[in-house]
Amino acid sequence: MRNLFLGLTLAGALISGTGWSQSALAAESNQAQAMQHLAESMLRDIDRTTWVSEGKSDHVIYIFFDPNCPFCHRLYENMRDQVKQNKVQLRWIPVGILATTSPGKAAAILGAKDPLQAFYQNEDHYDKGGGIEEDIPSPAVEDSLKANTALLARTGFGAVPLMLFRTKDGTAFLIQGAPPKDKLVKILEYVK
Repeated sequence: MRNLFLGLTLAGALISGTGWSQSALAAESNQAQAMQHLAESMLRDIDRTTWVSEGKSDHVIYIFFDPNCPFCHRLYENMRDQVKQNKVQLRWIPVGILATTSPGKAAAILGAKDPLQAFYQNEDHYDKGGGIEEDIPSPAVEDSLKANTALLARTGFGAVPLMLFRTKDGTAFLIQGAPPKDKLVKILEYVK
């Protein structure tokens, strides 16, 4: 819980308009530095994951999500305007950790002929129990899901969504949870 609080505290510093600075780190410097190192380590290894990309922008956010996660779905809905306006490119990294159907749904998204359309099928029909049927993963898809889950596991949060990005000054940053739409707009001001 303390790590979650710290992540939200750091996000609060970013969202409040004070930006990412050493003063934002001062309150909990050891934990803040550990979080920043964790984010840096995860970004360094992000190419080990497999994601579904949407949007056309130089501003990139990686988002770990579970197909059954209501908070992930809320984040998806809250980002529609920014994606449609090409203000951000989202790289959705599926994991299957929340429900018994999660691994099969994540496999169906990654294993689809068109993973982006499979992702949209799930999200656009989420309120009806998710719009994608479970699939048995191929060995390659299974390996991809294991790599995605292993990178997420580094956080120790065991929860999604988790956003990971670089700020304009190059600092690695992560936010666990689904910030409200107005806060997301503010966060995007800082995304490299």
